[in-house]
Amino acid sequence: IQLKENYENINGRTLDEIKDDIWQRVKSVSNAEVSFDEPTNSQRFRGGRGRNPGEQFMNLLGIGSQQEKVVIRGDNFELMKAVAEDVEYMLEDLDGISRVRKSIADNRPEIHLLLDNQTLSHFNIPLVNIGAELASFENEFNSGMKFKQGSIEYDIIIRGQQIEESKRYDDLTELMIPTATGSTIPLDQISRIIYSSGLSGINRVNQGKQIELTYRFEREITASKELLTAAREEVDQVVESLDLPAGIVTEVIHEERDFSEFYFLFGAAFLLIYMILASVFESLLLPVVMMFSIPLAVVGSLWAIIITGNSIMNANSLIGFLILLGVVVNNGIILIDYTNLLRRRGYSPARSLIKAGQTRVRPILITTITTIVAMLPLAMGKAEYVIRIGAPFAITVIGGLAVGVLFTLVFIPTMYMGLETAIRWIRGLSWRVNFVQALLFASGAFVVWWQVESTIWRYMWWIALLMLVPGSTYFVLVSLRQARADFFHSDETLTIRLRHVVKVYDAYPRFIREWLKGKRIAEAAKFNRQRFHRLAWQAPLLIFLFYFTYFYLERPFWVFVMTHIVYFLGFQMVLIGIDRLRYAPARNWLFKVWYWGMPLANLFYFYFRWKNVTTVVFVAVLWGIVLTVYSTSQRIHRQQLNIARISGRFSGIRRLFYRVVVSIPVIGRRKKPFKALAGVSLEIGSGMFGLLGPNGAGKTTLMRIICGILEQSRGTITINGYDIKKHREELQGLIGYLPQEFGTYENMTAYEFLDYQAMMRNILDPDKRQKAVERVLAAVHLDESRDRKIGEFSGGMKQRVGIAQTLLHLPRILVVDEPTAGLDPRERIRFRNLLVELSKERIVIFSTHIIEDISSSCNRVAVLDRGQLHYLGEPMAMAQTVEGHVWQAMMEPEDFERQRQQLWMLHNMPVGDKIRVRILSDEQPLPHAVAVTPTLEDAYLWLLGRDRRMRDNHNSA
Repeated sequence: IQLKENYENINGRTLDEIKDDIWQRVKSVSNAEVSFDEPTNSQRFRGGRGRNPGEQFMNLLGIGSQQEKVVIRGDNFELMKAVAEDVEYMLEDLDGISRVRKSIADNRPEIHLLLDNQTLSHFNIPLVNIGAELASFENEFNSGMKFKQGSIEYDIIIRGQQIEESKRYDDLTELMIPTATGSTIPLDQISRIIYSSGLSGINRVNQGKQIELTYRFEREITASKELLTAAREEVDQVVESLDLPAGIVTEVIHEERDFSEFYFLFGAAFLLIYMILASVFESLLLPVVMMFSIPLAVVGSLWAIIITGNSIMNANSLIGFLILLGVVVNNGIILIDYTNLLRRRGYSPARSLIKAGQTRVRPILITTITTIVAMLPLAMGKAEYVIRIGAPFAITVIGGLAVGVLFTLVFIPTMYMGLETAIRWIRGLSWRVNFVQALLFASGAFVVWWQVESTIWRYMWWIALLMLVPGSTYFVLVSLRQARADFFHSDETLTIRLRHVVKVYDAYPRFIREWLKGKRIAEAAKFNRQRFHRLAWQAPLLIFLFYFTYFYLERPFWVFVMTHIVYFLGFQMVLIGIDRLRYAPARNWLFKVWYWGMPLANLFYFYFRWKNVTTVVFVAVLWGIVLTVYSTSQRIHRQQLNIARISGRFSGIRRLFYRVVVSIPVIGRRKKPFKALAGVSLEIGSGMFGLLGPNGAGKTTLMRIICGILEQSRGTITINGYDIKKHREELQGLIGYLPQEFGTYENMTAYEFLDYQAMMRNILDPDKRQKAVERVLAAVHLDESRDRKIGEFSGGMKQRVGIAQTLLHLPRILVVDEPTAGLDPRERIRFRNLLVELSKERIVIFSTHIIEDISSSCNRVAVLDRGQLHYLGEPMAMAQTVEGHVWQAMMEPEDFERQRQQLWMLHNMPVGDKIRVRILSDEQPLPHAVAVTPTLEDAYLWLLGRDRRMRDNHNSA
């Protein structure tokens, strides 16, 4: 049978479906063996029975007809035939078996010639004459010659003139045999002619008689591993239930595709690649990083095979995997080799990886794309042998390269940094801990080898152990870490150093930050050809994906998945095209057509392809919700809507809907990175250290980072050289933190509350706890109010309760966040004096926006505004920074009203009929203005205001 071109478009059937249809039509034909394999001469001369020598290899490639068989062996052929008939009957009675065939046919009619040798000798008749006449007795016979037409050969058969006339027994008896003398004699005079029946042949293996019964399972069974296993067990039970005669044995042979040789090939390839990389890079660990791209590529190959509906256990797919072993590693080699080169030049590990990725991404992508493009014709061929042989190989390579290169650029750097960090961590452990880890891994590996039979699962469990044992050790060691107040010796002076500390709330991941940084660099360099380059490769890719999705793929699930990829890629191209259009209505029209029109077109496509209204309606509702949420989110963030201030009709429903929209990840929520600290560097020693700045300056963020509550985005913070990020748990015992707002149990007395807090801090001995509570009450001057309920305290007294709570474990670093806010002057003075007293033996970090608190209590001060450090030093020195910039003048009321917008006036006071003003200016603002002695408040306003004015002038320019 030769199928027509584009046969799949005639009635929408695949090749396998057509084969099933033909099989159902011809399976009732008796005494015939139906095969969908290309016939060979060996099959023709053997009557189509058995398997040709290349059939097993074809089956390994996934193109053969998979058959299973029951073999019957013995010496008594008649008994063997009877057993074969019983087995044939029982197998045909099973559901799921399509057809059973025996390797022997029923007895056929035969004529035996018993020649009389004396008569042959008397008439001088050679045997060759008898054979020649018998050969010409048939209506047709094979001449032994062949006719070749193209690549196909045909046997030349010679036929008689009267084919329609059948030869009879009487014709054979009257067949005239020529003698040597030229006369003829009838055949019945020189031979006895006996009419009989018999077999055409008997199959023998190792000199023993053998009958084979071959059968096939239905396609639904072979497509499921579970159903195939159950059907095979059923056949085994049927054969085992037979009551066999003596001397007869049976064997069920299930046809399995033997891929065991590939296990050795994969192992040898891994070993050889590792040896080459280890010898070239002179390292035993770097090859592990480079070869990590292999399993990533395998994942891509599996995805591609599943999407296209090919078989994984296929020799062609496995050959493709072997090719990937060497090809995909090249990308890791290029990346890691250049990374090592940059590190030798002095780059940091992280920066060298980023630089190598940016530099080597172009050659990696070019080599990958050219290989994929070269494989596409083979992967998308439609001839049967191309689909069965070439396509699995090409699809395996394409999927592995496409996904492997993307994973390589992301995971290989991660693996490189992670492995380096892990090795550094392991080397830092004691030899006892490393010995225990090695012992645990060896024990687990032995158990896996003993209990697990599958080779693949053994490797999986070994890899899991390789990660689980160090991971468990790390978890145990981290869990045992705890706060230690004696981390430093009591006589050792503490110093906190901050180096380029940056904190960004709601920050993008590092990959996105580097991507955006590259875009900003390109825009700054006015690299206008970038859009053209994007269109140059995206347009052909979109065209190919469109054909692949709507005309090539068959499975509905993967068609559904790929339509989304086509939609999003086309959406990006539409956005690029919109930017190039100058006519605004055309931009809006193009955007709406693709945004709403493409999903609508897909719905019609799904309907005509699936013929399932329910599924199409479900997809339509789902897509409608997603597009509505996305468009609403875009409008909210583009117009910067304040959801809380929405008013008008149905305002409550609208606010609720908008809140739901902005809470949905990916399509609704939009990140707005906010930099709370921008490269703050300072040093804090013993004594009172003040943080001065307006609300939102970053003071609270900085203090929480020092306390370990938050982590900085970049930069380092150390206490006597120990990084607080790495030693957070141990250093917690040195720090006490009093936030601006803290909670207490106001129905408790001060003593009861502090006694409860002492128990929470593991001070369980009653005598020690009593002494600790009395000590902190005396330190904050609340010993006389110890039995009063906290709810009766003033704001300052509550603040002192909070200080007492932090002093229970005698922290050497005390951090208080705006403790004097909202206090009356007397309470504020008392609280300042308490902090000054405590700062004699410890570091006290004091945050406020009240100038007077800083000037009267702090040794050093840092001024923050919008996350930037504007001043660091002593308060008196800070006042001197504004020397010569503070002016005082008397102004007429009309001049004051006219110039109040032009001059930087700090404050004004009426004096008689004039107004006395205090002005900040670089130069003399008025002719009669005089310079005056600056205060700390003047310096604070000067530091903040000058920076803001410079920024405003820059923006206006």
